[in-house]
Amino acid sequence: MKLKNKVAIVTGAGQGIGKETALALAKEGAVVVVSDITEKIHDVVKEIEALGSQGLAIKADVSNNKETEEMAKKTVKKFGRIDILVNNAGIFPFKSLLEMREEDWDKVLDVNLKGVFNCTKAVIPKMIKQKYGKIINITSIAGVKVGHVGLVHYCASKAGIVGFTKATALELAQYGINVNAIAPG
Repeated sequence: MKLKNKVAIVTGAGQGIGKETALALAKEGAVVVVSDITEKIHDVVKEIEALGSQGLAIKADVSNNKETEEMAKKTVKKFGRIDILVNNAGIFPFKSLLEMREEDWDKVLDVNLKGVFNCTKAVIPKMIKQKYGKIINITSIAGVKVGHVGLVHYCASKAGIVGFTKATALELAQYGINVNAIAPG
């Protein structure tokens, strides 16, 4: 129970890597806020509770600043703190560069990169006050090692997360906030 009494928010936690991250945190004793745009978050909370931990489902679109701020406020209101943020929410709709429209580009960058910005901005005031926090940004090997046909927008967004993570880590270290990225793939 390495994370007993810690409160974690995991975005994009309705399925996939986000869901498994939320469950792993719960197994280590964390209280987990499960956030996503899908109703699947309620099922994940049930799984967390079956593990003996506490969970809270909050529907939020990470590309919407007001919704991410509300997510952070609800978390603090319910649990009093935010110790961990896992910025996992992301989309990867395949489309060739030749067929890609500006709206396609904007949607991916809004969710994948702006979402990391929005969620980080929403939690850092509380983390600064606590003088403690862990922020984990999920990027991809597509942003650091390889490109993929049909995913120009995705690769650009994931590379942006790497740069964001490096700069944010330097800026927030003075407040006891640790920022890292994980690049699955």
